[in-house]
Amino acid sequence: MNNTGKLFIVLKWLGILLLQIIMTQVVNLIFSIIFPSTDQFVFSKPVFFIIILGLCYAAGASLVGWISIALGWLKIRQKYLNRIIGALTGAFVPLLIAILFYHPPEPGNPFFFISMLTAALGFFLPDLFTLGGSRQSA
Repeated sequence: MNNTGKLFIVLKWLGILLLQIIMTQVVNLIFSIIFPSTDQFVFSKPVFFIIILGLCYAAGASLVGWISIALGWLKIRQKYLNRIIGALTGAFVPLLIAILFYHPPEPGNPFFFISMLTAALGFFLPDLFTLGGSRQSA
């Protein structure tokens, strides 16, 4: 494979990662439109707010990831359960750290972006474990 092909693959993965981060915000926006009273949870129920945020981030990252697999943009296995667990783990670990250090975590907290990014990266976590250990003995 030449350098142009490798560059195209890297740009395709970065584009999908960017779309996943955008979709985390879109899912969060749609949730806040459907349930407008949840904006008061930031101060009144911060743990519930973190749970909602983590679920929205994991759903957005997983949605774009599964669409990219279904459309053939990514040539990876589906592994639905492993990918959703990876996205949920990636979303919730930074949010739990945020609630420990910033109580209550206010909008604009840097851990929110970190959580979006790690949710998107967590979606691809099952591939990292299978790359090195997928060899089978004859």
